[in-house]
Amino acid sequence: MIERLIIRNIGGIKAAELEFSPGLNVITGESGAGKSSVVRSLELLAGTRGGVKFIRAGESKGVVEADFTECAVMREVLSTGRSRAKIDGVAIGLNECAERVNALVRIQSQFAQMELLEPERQLAMLDSCLPAETRDETIPAFREIYDKASATARDLRAVKKRRAEIERKYSNAREIFSLVKTAKPEEGLELRLENELSDITHRISRREKARESLDALTGGLSERGIIGGAESCFEALYDFMNDDEAEEVRRSIDVLYGAVKGLNVGKTSDDEALREETETRLGALRRLKRLCNIPDENELLTYCGEIYTNLEWLEKSYPELEELSARSLDDKKKANALAMEIRRARHEAGEILAGRVNTLLPELAMTGITFGINFTGLQKLRRDGADDVEFTLTDDTRSGRVDRIASGGELSRLLLALQLSLPEEWLPPVIVFDEVEAGLGGVAAVLSGLRLRELSRKCQVILVTHEASIAALGDSHILIQRSGGESVMRGIDGEDRVREIARMLSGSPDMAEALEHAKILLS
Repeated sequence: MIERLIIRNIGGIKAAELEFSPGLNVITGESGAGKSSVVRSLELLAGTRGGVKFIRAGESKGVVEADFTECAVMREVLSTGRSRAKIDGVAIGLNECAERVNALVRIQSQFAQMELLEPERQLAMLDSCLPAETRDETIPAFREIYDKASATARDLRAVKKRRAEIERKYSNAREIFSLVKTAKPEEGLELRLENELSDITHRISRREKARESLDALTGGLSERGIIGGAESCFEALYDFMNDDEAEEVRRSIDVLYGAVKGLNVGKTSDDEALREETETRLGALRRLKRLCNIPDENELLTYCGEIYTNLEWLEKSYPELEELSARSLDDKKKANALAMEIRRARHEAGEILAGRVNTLLPELAMTGITFGINFTGLQKLRRDGADDVEFTLTDDTRSGRVDRIASGGELSRLLLALQLSLPEEWLPPVIVFDEVEAGLGGVAAVLSGLRLRELSRKCQVILVTHEASIAALGDSHILIQRSGGESVMRGIDGEDRVREIARMLSGSPDMAEALEHAKILLS
């Protein structure tokens, strides 16, 4: 609960210190006295964004401090728009501060963002009415398998995405690998192959010329050749030589023929095969460079290694893909089964909750209005289940979501009915109502007051009200008045409280009939 609230320079309040008691705390005062400034101060603690509009005119900053039973909270807003927060004297981020405070207090006003309008809060209210087994076992089990299924789906998407990227990026990988196998790329290979090809070509040319010369000398397989012709020429000259000279010529011709005849210039076919192999490898290397658009051989080697690594992963990832797909399907089946269990339980709980609320609405001057809970099945599971939940109101002239058709007063009274209908553990330590009785009077106002007092036995209630019959039910009473252009507030009881109730009844704190009526209400 809130034990003490200190306000400085917020709205019309220059400085105030309020003490609250357990139960029903009522705040009253004439219109414009500053009651709303108290609510605005609490909204700042609960995380409303600060700004100049909250700060008292002419001041540079406003401060709100609250002593909760659980902790002490401070929020400071500056005219520059900046603000800061502390819990138990330790600076804390505004979001974390709001989260902590919203667990302690709920504010229901026409200006605050009412939890009744938030689908997540509506669902949380409904879930508080579920059977303990569903709430404590089925929903946690569903969220666990949902998280697991989501993680598996993310992994599956990641594997599929990478596989698609690799397949797209390396769509010509088969041709590239074939060229890599042929070219066997290495640093400086193209220049070396060009030099080797030049050497081989030169060597083939020399060998072919040598073969032609040898065939010309020897005549090959069918011709006599130059040497054979020379030998025939010398036959006619032998008659003019002595025997020694003729013998010498014959011997020289035989030696020459023998030397040339035994000459081995090698096989041109071997070099031609080597040239073909070198040309093929060089052509493959150049095609590979063009295909990959990488002229540098070092980069080409790196790229080919990258291709190999990625395609190796692609091949190895297929079993993982199958395993993830099977697991994802299994997780989804389990999640769907649990979601259907939760759906059935929510529908049953919704009927019960709507019945409780509709029993209370006539007592809150909402006769003829029916509260309902609509369920809309989702195409895709969410972490909170398979349905959207909407709170609705219906009467003779309108029907729709509460945030679209209900007035601020109706929303406050509907929330009061909900809070009285929900399990006690759902309630926060503190609930603040700003004029929940708007539009009520007579018996309806008294019944609303009695319901508020019933609620205050479960949690601390702080109520800003203009209705005397409700104010008279409070366990403590704070009066706000304007004095010298400032809002002054104090706790009242006894005769002061009688006079304030009389003022609320008649507009005058001194009218005898009103004073008498006030005493009756307070008794």
